[in-house]
Amino acid sequence: MMRVLPPLALCLPLLLLTSPVSAQVPPPVMDQVVLDLTAEDWVGTETARVTVSADAAATGADAGSQRADLLKAVDGLAPDADWRVVGFDRSTDQAGLERWRAVAEARLAETTLGGLADKARQASRPGLQLRVASIEFTPTLGETEAARARLRAEIYGKAASELKALEQSFPGRKFRMGNIDFVDQPPMANARKAREDMPSMAMTAAPAHESPVNVSEKLVIRARVVLSAVAPRE
Repeated sequence: MMRVLPPLALCLPLLLLTSPVSAQVPPPVMDQVVLDLTAEDWVGTETARVTVSADAAATGADAGSQRADLLKAVDGLAPDADWRVVGFDRSTDQAGLERWRAVAEARLAETTLGGLADKARQASRPGLQLRVASIEFTPTLGETEAARARLRAEIYGKAASELKALEQSFPGRKFRMGNIDFVDQPPMANARKAREDMPSMAMTAAPAHESPVNVSEKLVIRARVVLSAVAPRE
């Protein structure tokens, strides 16, 4: 009995015969030059992160207004500052007094830090105690990111210069920026290392709220740059 093959079955062997392996084009071979570039800068700040703790105690009759009085006293230390309450706790002691504890933070300009501890002592009274817990000159996120952007721009400039020098060294070759991987080191790691390397001094450290010093932090960004070009076919 004669079998009639469908048209598709007849065409498939013909396609296999007309598509030899030699017709496949191999992927291009890339020549690469790998560079390790580094840029660094100092990150400073004009404001300090100030932390204030406030402790209050009141009887049940005065507890209703105690929270508002406590926050008002903190605002009075620097009226123009944007104080944020980052911690708040309320408890009752064995004598039946309600105790409130609040921790507030704000960014203050260096010119407003003088006498801040004295203002806290003057604002304190029986049943309400204010204390400047810490003053830290740490850069804000915006200041750190601005420095990172400057350093990345510097890396781009160095990579462009290397690309131009590479094309001058190999005339006729068309190199391009194949890849850039950034690796940055947190500023605090550099500041901490500097403190560890500093020799110990036989003196008592001053409290954080007395004459704080604006210390800059070093920011280092490293980048691995790959310059690539299609290798000439032999």
